[in-house]
Amino acid sequence: MKGTTMGHVIVTIKVENYVDWVQARSSKKRKKPRVRTIVVPDALVDTGATHLSLPSRWIKELGLVPYPTEVRAEIASGTVTRKMYGGAWLTIDDRSEECAVIELPDSAPALIGVIPLEGLDYIVDPIEQKLVGKHGRKRVCLLY
Repeated sequence: MKGTTMGHVIVTIKVENYVDWVQARSSKKRKKPRVRTIVVPDALVDTGATHLSLPSRWIKELGLVPYPTEVRAEIASGTVTRKMYGGAWLTIDDRSEECAVIELPDSAPALIGVIPLEGLDYIVDPIEQKLVGKHGRKRVCLLY
């Protein structure tokens, strides 16, 4: 975990193209295929957001594939339409999860919403202003 700035929880994330990641892991070749990857040192944890959201330049760099339909998104100034992409492999510390990505304007920061947080078994500690494991140090997946 990276830390906080003015009451915000800021973390370093790594996002990889999941298709590239799977191909590299399953390749028998000595030289593994390239995995398109970005590291964001200042991603904002936003419990008011639903999904992982990234600026469009990073989505293009990762080569993510858009879903066939767009989604409506509520932002401070009203309702907008955004593209949604699949195939992102998100890593925060030692926890990873495949997740969907909502496209943001290039001027926006990376946002980590509640769905990836829940999948990674993280919650926000409001006192320490950092991410902590919801069930302790080990990630727990609930099946009920």
